[in-house]
Amino acid sequence: MKEFDTLMRQALTERVRDVEPSHDLLKKIRTEAEERRKENGFMKFNMKKMVTAAAAICALSVTCYAAGHLGGVLSSGTNNIRTFAGMEKAEKKLGFDARYVETFANGMTFQHGGTGETQGQDEDGNPMGETYKTMTVSYADEKGNSVTLLIDGGSPYADAGVETTEGYSKDTFLFLPNEDALTEEYKAMQDAGEIYISYGTAEEEWNVMENYSWEEDGVYYSLTAADCGLGEEELAAMAAEIMAE
Repeated sequence: MKEFDTLMRQALTERVRDVEPSHDLLKKIRTEAEERRKENGFMKFNMKKMVTAAAAICALSVTCYAAGHLGGVLSSGTNNIRTFAGMEKAEKKLGFDARYVETFANGMTFQHGGTGETQGQDEDGNPMGETYKTMTVSYADEKGNSVTLLIDGGSPYADAGVETTEGYSKDTFLFLPNEDALTEEYKAMQDAGEIYISYGTAEEEWNVMENYSWEEDGVYYSLTAADCGLGEEELAAMAAEIMAE
């Protein structure tokens, strides 16, 4: 767990702006959190900070955990493209055809984006497999809801034989002031894997992360939304709009 603690401390020292956490990264951190919960009884750390750290990690070049013989994945990138024309220009440098739209039928409109790279690493931190180009595209509507599209030109996880999940998923996070606020109902929900609980907020807070992932022609796509309440049908419709482009 020492490497994970170091990773978290490093990430939390960075200022995070205009960066959204990838679904895969949140999944890896969430898995680590769940393992600690099982070992210690309750999560003694703040999941909200972990989600913030995940965002920071996307902007930094740091290692995150993966299953199987793959030791980790090194990801780096920027998020400084402010025009849709700039995205089209950046796409020419990717080396693959990336599908995305400027505006969705539900009103989600392009805000900013960026490009980066990702590559697998073995357990000693040595490069493993191919280096893939990545692209992120962020959208928002007039209500302040936001969605991020992550596009990967390949998957180190798939290359290493790690099963990747496609389709819709939703995770619920509950933040409580302290352990005294943990009710039997919340504990039962946590034990059933329905929610993830952490402590340290001034009052009770709920956050829901939704994701819709798919792969086409070796390119991996993932739509992620936080506290938007879009649901599977709407995210699937957005994915269909992207693939029809």
